[in-house]
Amino acid sequence: MEDVLPLSALPAPLSRSPRAVFRWFTCASLLSVGLFVVAPVSANEAAEVVSQINQYRESGRDCAGDFKPPAGPLATSEVLAGVPTIAGQDLGFLLQRAGYQAAQAQAVRVTGPEDVAMMMTVLQQQYCEVLMNPAYADVGVSREGKRWQLVMARSLLSSGMGDWEEAGREVLDLVNEVRGESRTCGDETFPSTLPLAWNDELASAALDHSHDMAKQNYFSHTGRDNSQVGERVGRQDYEYQVVGENLAAGHGSAKQAVAGWLMSPGHCANLMNPQFTEMGAAYVVNPASDSAIFWTQVFAAPKE
Repeated sequence: MEDVLPLSALPAPLSRSPRAVFRWFTCASLLSVGLFVVAPVSANEAAEVVSQINQYRESGRDCAGDFKPPAGPLATSEVLAGVPTIAGQDLGFLLQRAGYQAAQAQAVRVTGPEDVAMMMTVLQQQYCEVLMNPAYADVGVSREGKRWQLVMARSLLSSGMGDWEEAGREVLDLVNEVRGESRTCGDETFPSTLPLAWNDELASAALDHSHDMAKQNYFSHTGRDNSQVGERVGRQDYEYQVVGENLAAGHGSAKQAVAGWLMSPGHCANLMNPQFTEMGAAYVVNPASDSAIFWTQVFAAPKE
């Protein structure tokens, strides 16, 4: 989830998920039996599927009468895309064998769509709840002809992540690497731009919002006190010309969080925005929440 506005606590310790959850979904009446030999889709095709899923997750959805709030962007996983699934075999075992230690995962297999547009129509009509599930942070897309496979998962959190500031500064390094080259975000192309600088006040605003989301188990730019990013930055005595915010949930590393933002046009645009000159980022963990870990990245340019 991204947010841009014009001018006008400590994290919990990392913990493994108390239980692993693995599910299979296959399009009704189109069940295929036996081995699904995956064939990775083209890079452009996979990117388009993930981009459209992330755009779908940005807004709340009515899934068969059950409202689902916005969810964070998914990062593309080549490991998940390359998992050959076998009907009836344990998905958790297959992921583990592929080197992905999952806390939760779901696999969806659909037969019939000839292109990305048709595939997205089926997913939105039949798998709305799966697409909107806040528990997932990664996704792999593969296909064999008209047979498509989507694996969504969240990995176990690593004890080697470091504290929130260490991870936040890693986000900074990754983002500056991204800003060093031109990039297309959805339909908009951005030239390379200057690197961002770390700012402690913006980092504190990011930490406070991550803590609030983790503690109260929600995902939104609007805080439970109805605050927006500009107000939260103002509380840190930071006077800005422009301010923005990226959110993510479920990603077990800074690299995954940034990868998810890059696969979402709006978040990607924030990363490449030349108006921003400073940033701060932080994560907070709550194993009892839907997403386990919540990330906030705050961008700004100070008043001159």
